Amino acid sequence: MTKANPMFEPATHYRIEVRGRIDVDWLQSFDDLAEISIDETGQMADLSMLDVHTDQSGIVGLARRLHGLGMTILQIQIVSEENRTDLNME
Repeated sequence: MTKANPMFEPATHYRIEVRGRIDVDWLQSFDDLAEISIDETGQMADLSMLDVHTDQSGIVGLARRLHGLGMTILQIQIVSEENRTDLNME
């Protein structure tokens, strides 16, 4: 019997698209181990693109916080290292 490979690595990069604006400093205060930044180049009037580096429990907690704020989560995507763009962390 072979073991299945886990889908998620201990820490993974995600791209999250939500409707509305987000205060990243406030969001970061909930999980100081996660790296969260906003993709300023991907911003539109009412959309925020977050670049997040965290583990699976961190992404679930972040999704719950966004939902609790009433944010509409449009997309959560795993971003491979090859396709990742480094965003400036404030």
